[in-house]
Amino acid sequence: MKKLALAVLALPGATALLADEGADVRYVPLQPAFIANFGVTEQGHLKYVKAEISIRVSTQEAEMAARYHLPALRNALVLLLSRQDEVTVSTGSGREAIREEALVELRAILKAEEGHPYIDDLMFTNFVVQR
Repeated sequence: MKKLALAVLALPGATALLADEGADVRYVPLQPAFIANFGVTEQGHLKYVKAEISIRVSTQEAEMAARYHLPALRNALVLLLSRQDEVTVSTGSGREAIREEALVELRAILKAEEGHPYIDDLMFTNFVVQR
């Protein structure tokens, strides 16, 4: 039987993160991707945004809460994406504002349902706009 060698790469700050008791980074992809229309072009065609979103949590309890309340979280995100305008979805600062607002909304849902906001961060892993 062959032995498998394992190499560990120490990144700056990684040691401090591992030293924290209970520190456990978990990424939860909110699948499937979100597709929402956010307006109509001058020619009468719908404008769409497609976003792939993941959230970062720190505990198994947080991950389970996020997965359990996924329908409510997805609903909030669809409504948020649908009420955007073209300027917001087309700029980096606009997308960052959407990300921050989404994070606040999702934390509020989990706080109301579970008594704890649980979500550490929210990331767009893909963001596409069709005009």
